[in-house]
Amino acid sequence: MELYGHHEDLKPRQRKLIQRLYRRRSLPEEVISQELARQLSLLSIDCGRQLGLLIDRMGRVEMVIVGDSLAITIPSLHRYRLGHGRLRGLRCIHTGFGPGILNREDITDLTMLRLDLMAVIKIDSVGLPEKIEIAHLLPESKTSGHTILPPTTIEQMELNCLELFHTLESSAATGFTHKTSDRDIQRAIIISVGPNAVKVLEQSVTEMTELAETAQITVVDSFTQQRKLNPHTAIGSGKLKEIIISSMEQDVDLLIFDHDLSPTQVNNLSRQTDLKVIDRTLLILDIFARRALSREGKLKVELAQLKYRLPRISDKTTALSRLTGGIGGRGPGETTLEIDRRRIRDRIAKLEKRLNKMARSRANARKKRKRNQLPLVSIVGYTNAGKSTLLNTLTRSEVFTENLPFATLDPTSRRLRLPKEQEIIITDTVGFIKKLPKDLLDAFRTTLEELHEADLLLHVVNSSNSEVSEQIETVEEILRELNLDHIPMLTVANKIDLVKPEITRWLAKQYRAIPISAHKAATLPPLLEALRKNLRFKPVKQNFNHSQDCSSPEPAQDKLAYRPEDLRKSFSPVQPK
Repeated sequence: MELYGHHEDLKPRQRKLIQRLYRRRSLPEEVISQELARQLSLLSIDCGRQLGLLIDRMGRVEMVIVGDSLAITIPSLHRYRLGHGRLRGLRCIHTGFGPGILNREDITDLTMLRLDLMAVIKIDSVGLPEKIEIAHLLPESKTSGHTILPPTTIEQMELNCLELFHTLESSAATGFTHKTSDRDIQRAIIISVGPNAVKVLEQSVTEMTELAETAQITVVDSFTQQRKLNPHTAIGSGKLKEIIISSMEQDVDLLIFDHDLSPTQVNNLSRQTDLKVIDRTLLILDIFARRALSREGKLKVELAQLKYRLPRISDKTTALSRLTGGIGGRGPGETTLEIDRRRIRDRIAKLEKRLNKMARSRANARKKRKRNQLPLVSIVGYTNAGKSTLLNTLTRSEVFTENLPFATLDPTSRRLRLPKEQEIIITDTVGFIKKLPKDLLDAFRTTLEELHEADLLLHVVNSSNSEVSEQIETVEEILRELNLDHIPMLTVANKIDLVKPEITRWLAKQYRAIPISAHKAATLPPLLEALRKNLRFKPVKQNFNHSQDCSSPEPAQDKLAYRPEDLRKSFSPVQPK
């Protein structure tokens, strides 16, 4: 006779009386007998908390649940039947305090667990049952998913349970209202927790929503909580209950947190919500895995994923341990956990070796480029600021672009001819973001080494973003971490066609930014002139080999970005393809 729920601090007398509820029975056609309802109400008043019963169709008490003063928590019901077009075969009856009776959480439990019915007994001032309110599901052919019967007293209740259940199941040819949605498109809830201001948390939710859309995840709801992170679940128990109810109502199968979670937090959250839980780092790694196209990029993403996974492997069981004999071999032997860890370490070492080899090849390409004495300009900036679009417009390239974070990952270099017959190499790099995962930054460090060879950094800023100042600070902080703050930098305010002139003037005054629209070549002459003034040009060798211009995995272009006749007109607008 096991008690479920919050029963640890019950008095021995209370525990004994509550356990005796297992011995009581109701008639199969009754929702609950008058005697059982009276005893349940008295015990609920005695211990000061809600009590609930799960009764089968024979009238037997299957579970006794002890809640708190606000609600009960129904345990796992995986042992009980649940077929298509059928109900669970269990009815839930629990006590309730206060003016309200059936609430949102009760209806959610009724719908998601597909219970026969949900009933709440309201207790009067002397501890006796005053009213009972009942709700049950409706077949999918009906207009509503459930119905709530008018409150009545236990003595006047005339509902025949067996007839009701038989009618519902016989008319539910296609099942009941709640159905699992198309699992090809995951539905998620974004959660942001921290001591920061509410506005900062909401901005983080907006950015996480964009990242989720990039990963082809549908965000149906979001929650924020201003508090210190809970070491066990990262979020407060009350807010967690709200998230569980929302996930049930909206058919959610994924929770995304806007910060890193420890293995303990992930396990606790998964156990309490029965949902898959991921953090910010794992979401970004998944996006990188989708977007990486080159061989080197895929290896770097795999390396970052393995480094993220290594400390998070948990030992589930020792059932698959390899038993050995002899001195030093007695005991469980090498467990599957140890085998997995060793394989991951071996794979990490192998990937690092291959990437170091690629890095040497990239270094050789940089040496050849230095011999040609061409200045190198590297485009940096926050993700989705328009870096690849600017490269395409300047050099007539066709690098993939999309209005989503991390649309392009692989670095691309192109040759660009400036006015007065001067040539440079311009390189597009991976975008930056707040809280960029350390493992990912380490994996792409060899790619970012290209920035160390740059003569000038071209910082592209998304002027249409409401967090433009925070994004500029994030990029500058990452550049300091990479020891790149000594390289001259030219700031460019992109997407000026989407903002008011006052914002453009403010960016020009605050950050000395050059206003442009990367889609419109007519706005680029001031940028080209600024590049020419900020670079020191040396005589170009006549035997310049176009195939050695760039270290990008894509083939170099054989034609110049602009013809001499275009240069005579200062800068001829070129519409992007």
